[in-house]
Amino acid sequence: MYKSILFIAASIVSILISTNSNAQSYTIQRGHTSDDLYVYCRKNLSTKTIYQLYRTGEYGKTIKVQYTIPHPSPDNDLNLKNFVADPTPGMLFCTSVNNADTAIYQSTDYGKTWQHLGTYFNSQNPPIALLGGSVAGELIMMERPTAQYYGIGSTTDFFATHNINATYTSYFGKSEIGINSGEIYGINNAFTNNRDFLLHSVDFGVTIDTIPIDSAIVYNPNGNLVQKVCHGTVPGEIYLVTLEAEAAGFPHIYKIYHSTDYGASYTFQNTAKFDESSSNTDFTGGREDCSFYIANWNYDQVEQLQIIQIYYSNDCGLTFTLFEHLLDENVITPELVITNLSDISVSPNPAIAQATIHYQVRTNGNVKLNISSIDGTGITKLLEENQRAGLYDFELNCSNLKPGVYFVQLIQENGYNSGTKLLICN
Repeated sequence: MYKSILFIAASIVSILISTNSNAQSYTIQRGHTSDDLYVYCRKNLSTKTIYQLYRTGEYGKTIKVQYTIPHPSPDNDLNLKNFVADPTPGMLFCTSVNNADTAIYQSTDYGKTWQHLGTYFNSQNPPIALLGGSVAGELIMMERPTAQYYGIGSTTDFFATHNINATYTSYFGKSEIGINSGEIYGINNAFTNNRDFLLHSVDFGVTIDTIPIDSAIVYNPNGNLVQKVCHGTVPGEIYLVTLEAEAAGFPHIYKIYHSTDYGASYTFQNTAKFDESSSNTDFTGGREDCSFYIANWNYDQVEQLQIIQIYYSNDCGLTFTLFEHLLDENVITPELVITNLSDISVSPNPAIAQATIHYQVRTNGNVKLNISSIDGTGITKLLEENQRAGLYDFELNCSNLKPGVYFVQLIQENGYNSGTKLLICN
């Protein structure tokens, strides 16, 4: 499901979302083309927590599951929260979750499959952050070579070789790549004096310029902080996202600023408000000029559904278009929920006014029937009840459905999820 909402900025425009305590982490990264984006998501719908990597297209309008880590998955070693997209089409990298085996994993098919590269680091832990470089084969790593020091490492040959370029006693925080090869940005939140600084390097971290951020942007008596720095698409262009202090916990209030002179000055663009933990929201610049994205996790209290919300801007964050995608078992792509094809069928198919959905319940438990258009929009719950094992028929009235191709889902409590296509004619 998606819908498009345009927010027009005047002096301040607020994006106000209501969510509940079903929290989860988000990570988003720009993709390979001008209109794609990757979203990593940890689901908290139930105790069966799974992790997923999505790829969106058309600036967030479409979405597809690329990789799912089921629960339980004791053999999984992919740290998909720490992933990046190389400029090479289809190529992504992520780190290991195993502190004793700090390997790098690579995908060449847009995150659908992953290969262990066997690259190891002389560190206590895997890289703290992994940044996709500005040219093919270039990646930058924030590392922890010892308990006392942080390191900035890099590779320019897809991890065939890699180096630690410099070590520091403080962390190059909230790091982000720039536009030129070897360019890195970071944030230093100086809590002791309520000042924030932009860190900038043009040589893979060997030398770093520390640029004070205008106190009118990031400081007040409550201690506002810079939450993230995001790359632009031309040299010197960055976005700065600040998180305001919370008077009573929620909402989280973000302000978006735009700079075209390497952070020497900023222009205020927009305000975004989310009634949930900041771990549910992430920001990134795109590859298209003036493009900027926000991804947020939203919970629909009425429908009891989790939703991925993609906010897309093509004017440097002044206005946004909203696209929404269901995150639950009704998620857009059929690939996520189909584990077999034998438990459901429809006749007649094609159908005109009436159709019968035939399905098999494997074991006693909760059973759901859903129908949606083939791209996942307009999902309708047909049935949800406890049923005993056996064969069942459900009579579907097609007269209220527009002609087209639909996807019918059978979701069983025991995990035997099935799907089939249905063509409805005039």
